[in-house]
Amino acid sequence: MKTTGIVIAVLLASLLSGTPARAAELPEAIVEVATVSQGRSTAMLRLPGTVLSMRDARISAEVGGRLVWVAEVGEEIAEGEPLAVIDDHLLKLQLRNDWAEIERIKADIDYNQRQIARLKRLAEQDNTSRSGLDEMESRLQMLEQQLRIAEVNRDRTVYDLGRARVRAPFAGVIVSRETAAGEYTEPGDPLLRLVDTRTLEISVNAPLRTARYNAPGSVLQVEGDGQQMEAEIRAIVPVGDSRSRMLELRLTLEPGYWYIGEAVTVELPDGTGETSLEVPRDALVLRDSEVFVYTLSPDNKAVKIPVVPGAGNNGAIAVHGKLEPGAPVVVRGAERLHDGQSVRIIQDRTGASPVAS
Repeated sequence: MKTTGIVIAVLLASLLSGTPARAAELPEAIVEVATVSQGRSTAMLRLPGTVLSMRDARISAEVGGRLVWVAEVGEEIAEGEPLAVIDDHLLKLQLRNDWAEIERIKADIDYNQRQIARLKRLAEQDNTSRSGLDEMESRLQMLEQQLRIAEVNRDRTVYDLGRARVRAPFAGVIVSRETAAGEYTEPGDPLLRLVDTRTLEISVNAPLRTARYNAPGSVLQVEGDGQQMEAEIRAIVPVGDSRSRMLELRLTLEPGYWYIGEAVTVELPDGTGETSLEVPRDALVLRDSEVFVYTLSPDNKAVKIPVVPGAGNNGAIAVHGKLEPGAPVVVRGAERLHDGQSVRIIQDRTGASPVAS
């Protein structure tokens, strides 16, 4: 009886320890494999970012007057369309006055020109003094200057008439209104906020040191709300705050992914990178505080290889361990594998034909 108990204990220990003897008794595992590759791995920072509009303007009145109409919140406005209309009755009266002033001055100029012509004929006959002619010519020059001033005043009134109809400097959506129809407004008073929802970018605050490893034109991975895309760095502002030691990056964003104000996560390189082996993230197995991958022997047996993970980039991650470039690693089914267990490949991501067991 004592001997039987010892045998049972040894068998249980062998089954629980995951030894090759146990692996040989396990059924064939179905797996997918990929290839160990060699590349340059770079430490990556995952930083929060915010979606912004590149054109977000608070539109103000440029002339004074009573507001006749203001666009409603939520309206989509095309570039050049009216945002607000200011009563222009007084400006129209002013324009009529400016035209009248111009005509009056022109009449004076015509009169002085006739007088000068008459005085010149008399001067040729020595029937008038030269001083009288000089006085009339000087007055004509003054009238011509007054005409130019009157024309400038007329042009200013025409310009103000155009500004009485406040137009959108770019296409966008009305986000908020500061005034309503019927209120009186002065030049500079805020009327509403217009935001372009088609021209977007992402603002990211990053440590100052990252300016050494990134440049405008570089492409970064962005994700948020289950979506992923690549965005190009439009600008880097290499000026940090003395307290936070952070700088700002702006990434160009195509519309249709996220809304203005939405939070996203940006992967930003934080080093120059080093040559290392890379495997798909799915190849890593974490078990009992140990990290390892499974590669395959020539006879399609699982071989456990402990690794030390490094920097990740997109779907790949750098690893340090006893692996060779081009070696197969299990990316699906590894969590149920045991060292030495037979496998059958149903999908081969290495580019070779699936290996039959």
